[in-house]
Amino acid sequence: MQLNLFEDNRPTVLLNIADEFVRLREFTQALSVYDQLVAEYPDDKQFPALRELVGQWLDLLSGTDTIPVNLEVLHSIWLRLDSIFLPSLSLVALDMLIDAMFSLAPPEQCFLPPRFHLGQVLMKAGRFAEAADCFHAALSSARVDRGRFLAWHGDALTLAGNHDAALKSYFDAFLDDPISIDVKSVQSRTIHSLRDSLHFDATDEIEEQDEPAWIPVWGWIGGVFALSLRTVPEEDTPSAAAFAAELAEKGRFTPRIWFDMLAHAERVRTVSRDSKELGAVRRLMKNSNEFMFGCYLGKINGSR
Repeated sequence: MQLNLFEDNRPTVLLNIADEFVRLREFTQALSVYDQLVAEYPDDKQFPALRELVGQWLDLLSGTDTIPVNLEVLHSIWLRLDSIFLPSLSLVALDMLIDAMFSLAPPEQCFLPPRFHLGQVLMKAGRFAEAADCFHAALSSARVDRGRFLAWHGDALTLAGNHDAALKSYFDAFLDDPISIDVKSVQSRTIHSLRDSLHFDATDEIEEQDEPAWIPVWGWIGGVFALSLRTVPEEDTPSAAAFAAELAEKGRFTPRIWFDMLAHAERVRTVSRDSKELGAVRRLMKNSNEFMFGCYLGKINGSR
């Protein structure tokens, strides 16, 4: 008896037809094909599962083309994207979500914590340059956490292969607002290496929760970040006395003040060469964090 190749391949042919309808966003047509598969092959468990999945997402995605778009509906879609086990449907749902989010006004300002933002959705789609632009645009709003969005901007640039610009964005993030950054989700190996080496070298000298705030200093010591040593207007020139007052006011948590003292010390050492001021600010640096001061001296003396 001759084998009937068409009959043997019929389920695959019908599945491919249904898949093509999904890619074209013709969900009703795809459901019709799945109904046919369920009727013709009642013992196959995958066909009812596919039919149910596409039916559920037909209902979910029908809310993405309404005006105005419901942000909560889009958020629910975002949360369920990873549960889609049909690749074609996953891609279509992601594309439709992006289209819907671009219809918001302005799209880059719409954010639901902890991570629902157009830039995150664009990164999931592999559109890293667009995501970076989106995060950058979001930073114009005073409502966003600068550290969080600067770090995400760095993530998008990292994934786009623009590592130098990414490091600049991470530097700004950790310097300005380290508390809002989810360090574990950062995409840069360089940043993770800095955090790991700081954790290992500092041991008990720096508390773990303070480590992100010390990354700008540690990154300069490790040669990852550079200091801006340009001269500043006389009325804006910092001084050891001003730093002493700031340290007295803010108490224990000093990483940002310490970084500013570091930049001032290096500016004095290399530009103005005021030995009295340099000695005064270095004493403050040592008294406020002796471990980091030792690392600083090691760097400028060439032992690190």
